[in-house]
Amino acid sequence: MPALEPFPGAAFFRTGRRSPIITAMGRRLVAEKCGKYTTGPGPEWTDIDRRSYAAWQSKIGFSASDADGIPGLQSWNRLKVPATRGAGSRVFSPVPGHNVTTAYHKEGRHWSLGYHTGADYAAPQGTPCVAVLSGTVRAGKDKSFGDYLVLSSGGFDYWYCHLSHWDITSGPVRAGQQLAEVGTTGNSTGPHLHFEKRPAHGRFGSDLAPLW
Repeated sequence: MPALEPFPGAAFFRTGRRSPIITAMGRRLVAEKCGKYTTGPGPEWTDIDRRSYAAWQSKIGFSASDADGIPGLQSWNRLKVPATRGAGSRVFSPVPGHNVTTAYHKEGRHWSLGYHTGADYAAPQGTPCVAVLSGTVRAGKDKSFGDYLVLSSGGFDYWYCHLSHWDITSGPVRAGQQLAEVGTTGNSTGPHLHFEKRPAHGRFGSDLAPLW
C-alpha cells in the first residue's frame, strides 16, 4: 500500500496556505467525484477546496457542522491522500529555502550562556517550518523561546522556537511535513526560527550541534 499523508491538523487549512498536500488532497477529491474545481486543484487552499471537501464529508455521511469543509482526522484518513514526500526524504533546512543566519555556538553577551545554543534561520513571519526527520512532536510556551515545538526523533529533541503559528501540536509527523510558521514570540529581536538540538529530554544547556 502506498504511503499516505498524515493529517496535518485542522489549523493547516486556512486561506492563503500553499502546500503540495493541498494539491494531493484536491486530486483525491476529484477522484472521489467531489471536486468543484474549474482549475487546479492546489497548491493554495481556497473556498473551492473547502466546498470540495464539504462534498466529501457529505458523501461519507457527515452533516451539519461536521460537513463544514474543514478536514478532520476521521474524514482525512478515509480520503487516503497519498504522501507528498517519502518518509526518508532528505530535508535540507527546517525552513525550506532559507539558510543559517546566526551560527551555533556564536559567542555573545546577550545570550544567557554566553553563546548561541542553536542555529537561527531568519525569514519573514509566516514562513513554513518543516520536520527535518520523522518522529513525534509536542508544543509548549516559554518566556524566552516563545511558542515552540519539540520534534523527538532517534534519541534527540529538535526545538523549533519563536513560532507564530502551530500547524500541529502533538503526535507523529513525517520528514518534510509542515509543522509551524516562523514568528518572533518570546525573547526575539525579529522573525526567525531558533533551531536547537538536545539529547532526548535534555534541559537547556545540554545543546548539541544542530545537525540531523
